Amino acid sequence: MDKIEFYKNRNLGERFSASAEFIRQNWKVMYQIVLIPAIPLALLQGYFQQGFVSGYLSNLSKVFSGGGITEMNNIYSSGGMWMYLLMALLFSLVVSAISGAVMSRYEDGLLSNETNLNDLSGKIFSNMGKLFLIGLAMTLITIVAVIIFVLMLIVIFKISKILSFLIAFAVVIAVIPPFYLIRFPAIFQGESTLASIGKGYKLGFKNWGTTFLMVLILGIVGYVISLILSIPNSIWTITHIGSSPGGVSYILSALSSLGTAFVTPLVFVFMAFQYFSVAEKAEGISLQAKIKEFDNL
Repeated sequence: MDKIEFYKNRNLGERFSASAEFIRQNWKVMYQIVLIPAIPLALLQGYFQQGFVSGYLSNLSKVFSGGGITEMNNIYSSGGMWMYLLMALLFSLVVSAISGAVMSRYEDGLLSNETNLNDLSGKIFSNMGKLFLIGLAMTLITIVAVIIFVLMLIVIFKISKILSFLIAFAVVIAVIPPFYLIRFPAIFQGESTLASIGKGYKLGFKNWGTTFLMVLILGIVGYVISLILSIPNSIWTITHIGSSPGGVSYILSALSSLGTAFVTPLVFVFMAFQYFSVAEKAEGISLQAKIKEFDNL
């Protein structure tokens, strides 16, 4: 089978086709590697998820039955909720790091059906470090930006409530799509944390329309896949409100958590090809690589 060129200026339909072809060629080896850490992580996430959801629904039923502020606070101050969110973030980070390592090995021409987790361990840990630093930096940047933005909205709100709402809505919609591209310069081009964030956002804003469509479509597909896997757990949870978590709820919660293992690689691959295309269009990376190879002859 022909190797798929990463850095190539493709239209939106070609980006989807190239992403789908990459997954078709490599889904077996990718998911074989992903599922090794994903299964224990799903079991851990399922454990915290069942406790959090059970407590959430129990407190929510008390609120609807006349509970006060205490029950409302209990919903959002539960330690189980924070452990569940922490596990969800760790799960996504690990699976994204593996997806990036698989794609990098493919680009180097070394990926085969015999490739295993050990072959990719160095790249996976490197990707995890990069993704963690990007996430940390973005958290700090977001906190500062939100504080400044809220103060600005407070001033505008006093003048016009409708205008402040429209500005808030427009800003949120504008900044979300480029966020999905900020990790790729670090993972595939070795950029530093801040350089990766800056480059990803710059390319994302310049190509906001196609990036938004990619995020929208992948969001719908990912939601459907996750929903299918979570249906048994949702039915069980709803029909056993107030019951203590047990073996069945634990197994179903773990199954629901496995949705991350199936959805995250798909999102990663499709968004990576979005990045490859817009980066090639802006920087001509493939041409630079060919010139470098010629100079090294």
